[in-house]
Amino acid sequence: MCSEPTLARGRRSPAPTALAAPLLLLLLLPLAGCGKKGDPMPPPRVIPQAIGDLAVSQRGFEIVLEMTHPKTTVAGLALPPLARATLYEARRPAPAEGAPPALDPRELVAAAQPRLELAGAELAGAVSGDRLTVRFRLEEPLPEPAEARYFAVRTEAAGGEVSPWSNVVALVPRVPPLPPADLRVVARKEGVALAWSVAEGPEPPAGFRVYRRDAQATSWGEPIADLGPEATGHVDTTARYGGRYFYTACALGSRAPVVESAPAGEREIDYQDRFAPEPPKNLRALGGEGEARLLWEPSPDPDVSGYVVFREDPGQEFRRVTAEPVAGGEWTDRGLGRGFVFRYRVAAIDRAGNLGEPSETAEARAR
Repeated sequence: MCSEPTLARGRRSPAPTALAAPLLLLLLLPLAGCGKKGDPMPPPRVIPQAIGDLAVSQRGFEIVLEMTHPKTTVAGLALPPLARATLYEARRPAPAEGAPPALDPRELVAAAQPRLELAGAELAGAVSGDRLTVRFRLEEPLPEPAEARYFAVRTEAAGGEVSPWSNVVALVPRVPPLPPADLRVVARKEGVALAWSVAEGPEPPAGFRVYRRDAQATSWGEPIADLGPEATGHVDTTARYGGRYFYTACALGSRAPVVESAPAGEREIDYQDRFAPEPPKNLRALGGEGEARLLWEPSPDPDVSGYVVFREDPGQEFRRVTAEPVAGGEWTDRGLGRGFVFRYRVAAIDRAGNLGEPSETAEARAR
């Protein structure tokens, strides 16, 4: 007679739910890595961002177009180097007066023709910092009747695609004024001074513009001064000692849009500090026990590094008595012979080592 099996004392059979969870996990593990993968994402398109700050001006018989060099794609990603930049032009009859009317972008796209393409070394030479400058020479004489010129730019990145159209700019070319004559550039303590003569032309200039560039730069950039029609000079107070600069000036025919003369030549200057500081003011000498205490007001020059004291002993000439420049506005001369009168002068010295003229004389009697 068979008996039913019995469980060992003290042990219970596992609950069904406790066995099901680990079993289900084991069954699903082989399936975890067997899902179908999606198609790979295509690489992002390399489309340069559209230029939005294209500006046009006329300098002499040249058209100058300036813009910010694009740095990102339309998706905001870093842009590879540009392969080319293409300037497009459309022409329309110029209005009798005033600025040319705006041109619908669709009309520009339909009518524009490639005017100039920059690539390779030409494109690299047109870039200065974050600026891209495109220029070309106008035909002479200018056509009659006058024409309004409309311009836009598209760029293309290396291995990429062509950008959208830039903003549209317009200009009616005109005969430019004559450039300033006899341009002169001189270094001064307060800055670099330019002077010129106004050239006689059919019309007086509407003003003058002054340009400066560092010796390493290849383009002029924005003017450092925009002056009225009566100006015959300008002092560049922003020039810094140790800089090598090129300067030029242009006469203005109009300001909106900018039509100016050809540059009045280039003048180079190596602007070094060769200018001595002004002397201190109100030197006083107070006699004491075997000494003289000197006090003065500082020189107004901002680059003064200290002061040099000169003393005239009885029956002798002035000689320097401070080996190193004195900082501040006072100094005490000790070890003097009692009962004698001593005369003093103080001169300022700057950081470049330029020693200025001495101050007025002050005297003191040592007691």
